[in-house]
Amino acid sequence: MAQIGRDVHLSSVVIAGGVVAAIGILSDPFAFADMSMPAVLMQPAAVASPSSPRASAIGLSAPAAKLEAELEKIRQKHGLPALAGAVVTTEGLWTVAASGVRVAGREEKVTAGDLFHLGSCTKAMTATLCAILVEEGVLRWDTTLAEALPALKGTMHEGYRGITMAELLTQRSGVPADMNRDGLWMKLWQDDADVMTKRAECTRTMLSWGPAHEKSKFEYSNANFIIAGHVLETLTGKSWEEPMRTKLFEPLGMSTAGFGAPGAEGKFDQPQGHRSPTQAVGLGRGSDNPPALGPAGTVHASLEDWGKFISLHLRGEAAAREGKGVAIAGVMIRPETWRLMHTRAVGEGADYAMGWGTGERPWAQGVEGAKRVITHSGSNTMWMCVVWAAPDAGFAVLSATNIGGDAAAKACDDASGALIGLYRSEQPVKPEKR
Repeated sequence: MAQIGRDVHLSSVVIAGGVVAAIGILSDPFAFADMSMPAVLMQPAAVASPSSPRASAIGLSAPAAKLEAELEKIRQKHGLPALAGAVVTTEGLWTVAASGVRVAGREEKVTAGDLFHLGSCTKAMTATLCAILVEEGVLRWDTTLAEALPALKGTMHEGYRGITMAELLTQRSGVPADMNRDGLWMKLWQDDADVMTKRAECTRTMLSWGPAHEKSKFEYSNANFIIAGHVLETLTGKSWEEPMRTKLFEPLGMSTAGFGAPGAEGKFDQPQGHRSPTQAVGLGRGSDNPPALGPAGTVHASLEDWGKFISLHLRGEAAAREGKGVAIAGVMIRPETWRLMHTRAVGEGADYAMGWGTGERPWAQGVEGAKRVITHSGSNTMWMCVVWAAPDAGFAVLSATNIGGDAAAKACDDASGALIGLYRSEQPVKPEKR
């Protein structure tokens, strides 16, 4: 089976990796051009604020009703089965809406509470799990592969022995993106071993090959996060999925979060991924990447629950500005940890932090004048999602669709613009001088 682990991106040119390189109002996150909003979003109609963070999830508040209408226009424009969008703040969900159908050719409507595959937006979750373990003293950011994986002493290439967890998570390890060598990719599809064994084998094999380049150079590779996941499994004795549930999903109340393509076989209770606007992929083998890729990109969730994770990061940034930490499941994540996760790593290549692309945007300006963004996209080629978070302004926009490809990327770009315009029209920023 062909590798489907490479993300589609918001760009007219496909870039290898999960970092958004959007066109239109969002532009390439690695170029800090002052992009203006489309005319349709320059002066959005006035809308009423939701009465509570969950108001738009129960019925349709004014922002949700307006958003649903806008999403439907975008969905029809790009020929998508379904399209969903949400805005979250430091306080939680601000609004969410969805439009379209779960499966092309069927009548089941998508809902605002439906589940979407998040692809490489999983990477920031894996990095956050690492942060929790760092704060617990189980792991250090400078833990090397030689320290963490002593069982590989006889097979690990010398060039990898000093690679740290931080270098894996910032895609600066030298680990190659191509996983086809020695038939590795096909082996991950075989059903003769459990997922921890497969991650261990993937790690052993790739670390025996030798670095593809100097570790200071950025290269987006799903393998970096598979190896990081194996390190966590080695240190905890548990599969990556278990602490993701117990240390992240459950404490945040992400009850819809899971792994792989969402839904039940033979039912149409959730959206399905699509290879084309008329061809759903169903469930089972081929509906997602192999489970071994989990730490790099197999999480699914509702937009509201995904938003709970994003809101955690917004709260972490807000607290860090005051020199404070934010606790999750009783573990205090210190301000320096939040900053590290969101700060571009030093070295050649893309502006990439730990599971986040970084940059600046004028629409992201906060009360102190800063206008940073952290962003990522995710796609297994059958789904697409994008998050743009403005830590200084305290909000983020999320969009998702159940199809991949260029049309999906452009639709998520349009949806992100609509979400930003809707929120900013209701929550105007009055910058203060530094």
